[in-house]
Amino acid sequence: MLNYVRRGSGEPLVLVHGFLGSKDIFEGVTERLEQQYDVISVELPGHGNSEMEKDAYSVYDYADEVIDVLKHEGIQEVNWLGHSLGGYITLAVLETKRFPIKRAILAYSSASPDDVEAKQKRDQQAQYIKANGVDAFVDSVIENFFAKDATQQAIDVARNIGKRATEDGLIKALQAMKTRPDQRDFLQTLDVPTLVIQGSEDGAVKPIETNNRNIQKVITRTGHLGMLEDESAFVEAVKQFLT
Repeated sequence: MLNYVRRGSGEPLVLVHGFLGSKDIFEGVTERLEQQYDVISVELPGHGNSEMEKDAYSVYDYADEVIDVLKHEGIQEVNWLGHSLGGYITLAVLETKRFPIKRAILAYSSASPDDVEAKQKRDQQAQYIKANGVDAFVDSVIENFFAKDATQQAIDVARNIGKRATEDGLIKALQAMKTRPDQRDFLQTLDVPTLVIQGSEDGAVKPIETNNRNIQKVITRTGHLGMLEDESAFVEAVKQFLT
């Protein structure tokens, strides 16, 4: 089972981090959200302290791993927040109705699949990790996820979290992102209240565009890691939506 932490009280809220993340990427916002919500922060396989238990993972496999945690904790319905890769996993659950989601939050994520260029980049990154290791890879990419005016402290937090991932965990995650489905048409029919949090300087993902009235959008003046760059704006967006 995935490593996770459960803190707080209120409606259940599961937090699913993205590529190079862990439950610690949400640490600052969790301290504020747990005052109103029962927060379950999970760590995906090969990230944080969660071990790899399969030879390959899809976004649906990751979804099942998170759901196993929720079932283990006796949760029957949940508010679900996914960041980046965690957002792809959130969409996988919504699409297949794998688990009852009351409200969904897609943070700095996308409904678009990888195009040819993006898939080639994933393969190149996997080869780089194999050749040079996790630490060198994290050092080479981490600043690309931040806005130009992000603090060095925020960047260093993300850097240290990323370096806790395993080589196999990152390579399997790259493959899962590369093979994820196109969810743009599905978003048009989504009937679960959903919040999209988008960074004004996020160059890591293609923005979610939809006229579905069940989907709201908030833009933070951040890059791809708004929960680190502007913790207050992130928490405020989440709280307003959930209440």
